[in-house]
Amino acid sequence: MENNQLVADYKKNRGLILLIAVAGMTAYLLPYLRSYYYDDMLQFFGITDLQMGTLGSVYGAFAIIGYCLGGWVADRFPLKYIVPGSLIVTGLLGYVNMLRPSYAVLLFINAAWGITTILTFWNPLMKALRFLSKPEEQGRGYALFDIGRGVLNFVFGVAVVAGFAVVVTKVGNIGGVNILFAFYSTWTVVVGVIVYFLIRKIPDIRPKNKEKDKAFAKNLLDVIKMPTTWCLIIAMFANYGVIVSFFYLVPYCTAVFGLSAAVASILGYCGQAFRIAGCAIGGNLADRKGLSNMYIVDMALMALGYLAIILLPEGFRAVGVLVILIGIIAMSQYAAQALHYAVMEEGDYPVEKMGAATFIITPLGYAGESIFPLFNGWCLSHWSDSTTAYNFMFGGYVVVLIIGIIAVLIFQRFTKERRAMLAEQRKARLAKADAE
Repeated sequence: MENNQLVADYKKNRGLILLIAVAGMTAYLLPYLRSYYYDDMLQFFGITDLQMGTLGSVYGAFAIIGYCLGGWVADRFPLKYIVPGSLIVTGLLGYVNMLRPSYAVLLFINAAWGITTILTFWNPLMKALRFLSKPEEQGRGYALFDIGRGVLNFVFGVAVVAGFAVVVTKVGNIGGVNILFAFYSTWTVVVGVIVYFLIRKIPDIRPKNKEKDKAFAKNLLDVIKMPTTWCLIIAMFANYGVIVSFFYLVPYCTAVFGLSAAVASILGYCGQAFRIAGCAIGGNLADRKGLSNMYIVDMALMALGYLAIILLPEGFRAVGVLVILIGIIAMSQYAAQALHYAVMEEGDYPVEKMGAATFIITPLGYAGESIFPLFNGWCLSHWSDSTTAYNFMFGGYVVVLIIGIIAVLIFQRFTKERRAMLAEQRKARLAKADAE
């Protein structure tokens, strides 16, 4: 398929979007395995909370570099090579963890994952997604991508947690974690090989001449001057920093509420089920009510969810209430994540400036992935009382989310005309759909 054959149409390209979702889900299984087996991995590697937080920060630091240069990589290397190649290398690095290597090697692996899952992977996928839906369909396009990832994460999560619970009774925690690494590493490599043969359906959308290379610096300067750029950076930083900290709800439930590790892990994976609902509902509402409007609602619900958990008494064991609160947080955070790039449509960033925009917005916006793990690890190391440590952590999330909401409100003041135009397009599309 050539570039000029690509038609931006959500309905026609849903298959391609779901294919991208499979790759997008698989790439992050290994780097975020600690999200659901935190205590088990501490024991497996024999490291402290602060060291675990440092691993996350190292991954995040290299991810920032990847986010920054990822647009440049996406413009110069074919998607059909860099995406499957990144998956295969990520899986091969996962096998090394089975050796229970030294902490220095763990730091290297997490740094390398920051490159293979971001620099050579994430930006190409995001740019492809932008091309697969019309401007007024961006919310649903990115939402379908996250729904696909959510479905697979949930199915994998529940099945693996159940299997892990059985396996550890026979081989112990150490053996169980080893099997986890073997399974996820093999899956990642296999998906990488499969994607190599299927990803060729995605058009090659790299620049065709040197003129576009020369325009990059000018586009970057234009993007930096736009106040909306800095609003999006602040909102993304606040939102994503909290998202990557979601897995702390699992050890929180065991430490503060006294739930078993298995029950707490299942609650964590339930977040993936709510992710599906959040993306489906949020994506459609965003396309109907406005992308930035939904962004604000999502972050407000996240803040309220964490605030409610802080207020629950120690030893609280009403699992149903915890499921509801975790569900609210998960639905809203993943719905917001699906809007990170979609909301750029309201900021009037044309496709030709997408690379320049992501060059500045993505690394600074996703910097929370490097900073929040250090903050979380420091909290757990600084306070011996688990309740105090986690409450301080979650209280910090509430504060930054409020700052993110304020940033989006300012963003809306600069985008009134563009949002009004998109509203008219949505109105016309809905009227046409009703007539049919």
